[in-house]
Amino acid sequence: MKDKNQNPFTGIAKFLISLGLMMIVAKLDLLKIGEISDYFTWQMLLIFFGLWSLLSLELVSAVLLFATGFWFLMPEMTVQLSEPYENIYWPAILVLTGLAFMIKPLFKKN
Repeated sequence: MKDKNQNPFTGIAKFLISLGLMMIVAKLDLLKIGEISDYFTWQMLLIFFGLWSLLSLELVSAVLLFATGFWFLMPEMTVQLSEPYENIYWPAILVLTGLAFMIKPLFKKN
C-alpha cells in the first residue's frame, strides 16, 4: 500500500535532477572528455543511473554503477588515475559497497 503523504512526482523529480546534473557536467566539460556528444555514451548512462540511485538513497547500486561507469570512461578522459590509485580502485569500491550495505538500514523507508 502506498503512503498517502508520498509525493507522486518524486520519480520524475529525481530523473530531472539527474539529467540536469549530467547536462551541466557535459556543458562545462567537467570530466575533460571533449565535445558534448562524447558525454552521451553507455558509460555515462551507467553514471546517470548511479546518480539516480544515489538520489533514491539506493547506495549499493549507486556505488557500483558509478564505479563501473567511471572505470570504463577513464581511458577517454584526459585526467588519469596514477598507478597506485588504479591498483586500489576495485578494492576501494568493494569497501565502499560494504559500507553502503552497513549504512543502508539507516536510510530505510518506513
